[in-house]
Amino acid sequence: MKKILRHLSFLTPIFTAAALFADDAERLAGKWSANRVNDEGQKSTQTVEIKKDKFTFQVLDADSHVVLHAEGDVKLEKLGPFNLIRFVHIRGGTSSSDLNDVDDEYNSIYTLDSDTWTLAMNFDKDRSEKPRVEIYTRLKSAAPAASEGRTLVIDEVQMADTPQSATWFFCFDATVDGATKRYFVENKGYDKNQVTIPLALELPKVKAGQKCTFKMQLDDVDGDTCGDDMDNRSTGDFSVSEKGSQAYKPEDNWRYTIRWHLK
Repeated sequence: MKKILRHLSFLTPIFTAAALFADDAERLAGKWSANRVNDEGQKSTQTVEIKKDKFTFQVLDADSHVVLHAEGDVKLEKLGPFNLIRFVHIRGGTSSSDLNDVDDEYNSIYTLDSDTWTLAMNFDKDRSEKPRVEIYTRLKSAAPAASEGRTLVIDEVQMADTPQSATWFFCFDATVDGATKRYFVENKGYDKNQVTIPLALELPKVKAGQKCTFKMQLDDVDGDTCGDDMDNRSTGDFSVSEKGSQAYKPEDNWRYTIRWHLK
């Protein structure tokens, strides 16, 4: 809980759709980002996504892995000549599936200028983090309309067992609605069974419910891996969802799991 509170002190509280701040409410809707470097020199990225009077906040490490996720309500108020943002009803944890109530709220004075959002944070009470000014910028890449689809990201293949007994190479093709993307790294070999291969393979304009078919090939010769003379081939499919995983067992000595998400 202390870790959650410490990271949330970095967070910029947000807005509610009050008539007095209708213009700000419209301009704050969307996703915002800020880069941070802590006292130990560790870099991180903070993102805040605003939808109506709700927020989603994340802290990502230098490798873009989520280390903190928080959700809650936001309220916009007037404090004399200042615009005040209150961050309340907080639930936080290491992921969206691991959230606990946070017994605190955060209040910040803010200014909003075009695509720059400036906040004075940690001035509302004594906190472990020192008071500071934080500048967020709007992320330009808005999510596409539902009718246009989104981007399917095949995150990784977790290999539990393989039919290969020596160093082996890996080739993966994924297809949705006739569009195919390939993952293959030349000279990248693996010499053990239990290994996770990070693909980060992206297919654009995909909708939830569509079928993704794939072909996975293994070979102990780098140049044969993606061709017709490979040692082992596995084919399959999965139904695209917001986030998911599926296990496969094409042979007695071959087991793997594919993980994906839509962004």
